[in-house]
Amino acid sequence: MSDEAVRVHRFSKFENAEEIHPFGTPARVMLRSEDTGGDLSALLVMHGPGEGPPPHFHTGQSEYFFVVEGRYEMTVAGETRALEPGDMAFVPPDTIHSFRNITDAPSKMLDWSLPGGQDHYFREIDQMGKGGRGFDEDMMQRLAETNARHDAHFVKQKP
Repeated sequence: MSDEAVRVHRFSKFENAEEIHPFGTPARVMLRSEDTGGDLSALLVMHGPGEGPPPHFHTGQSEYFFVVEGRYEMTVAGETRALEPGDMAFVPPDTIHSFRNITDAPSKMLDWSLPGGQDHYFREIDQMGKGGRGFDEDMMQRLAETNARHDAHFVKQKP
């Protein structure tokens, strides 16, 4: 047998999906990287009002975002759009992007990353937050190392 990952079909049920809370945000790992031979990972993420990541990019992965519930404001390569349920966005590698929930209630989106691996990043962030220490200097250093290891590059914003 070769070292190539074996790919088989998969079904994923919400109630059986692993629940994690990266940065305190509820998420379900719908498809693990291991489930797809590393081809992709998929997470269903729920953001509270105003929540979403700051501008960032990935050098080695593309992302697809599909709005399930609520509304998001998404900015990709400087272009901002409001996305509603059923809307989708594609973000290629090396493209700065951010989004935020623009409702007064929780919003949900599916986030696919290709190739897979983002599930590992969010699991690691989830584990870092379980200590309840907050973001002290040591935690910020660990977070920077984790971001670099998982191809998450945050863009500094002007004050």
